[in-house]
Amino acid sequence: MGSNRSLLERYVELYNEGDLAACMDLYAEDAVQIMPEGVFQGRGAIHERLSRELAGFSELTYTIGNFVEQDDAFADEFTIVGTHTGPVTLPDGTQIPPTGRSVQIRGMEFVQLRDGEIVVDNLYYDNVALMAQLGLVPQGANG
Repeated sequence: MGSNRSLLERYVELYNEGDLAACMDLYAEDAVQIMPEGVFQGRGAIHERLSRELAGFSELTYTIGNFVEQDDAFADEFTIVGTHTGPVTLPDGTQIPPTGRSVQIRGMEFVQLRDGEIVVDNLYYDNVALMAQLGLVPQGANG
């Protein structure tokens, strides 16, 4: 197993335990996370975003699917499942109150590393599917 895969497995282990401080040790100080909700620059912003995620969804479990790596980069498919038990803040500041619904999000990410630390984490997933699972859009809206 390559060091990139080991880093991802360590991240998933820490995330599933809710140990965000240790997750941040895997990011470079100047890391950037790019995702449908926006761009989060630096460890502090990434930590804050992850904290909101864990506060909004209990029993979150991140699993790794397919994985490929090349030099200082890797891509993986992932699935995250959890229960919406806390408020979720949208990019415009609107809060979605807890629905108690279970969600399953499948996505992909492309990660670039520098000196063994995450520098760019570019995540792709379907926000409309998430909103449909929360009952916020008609079920047929996500295709």
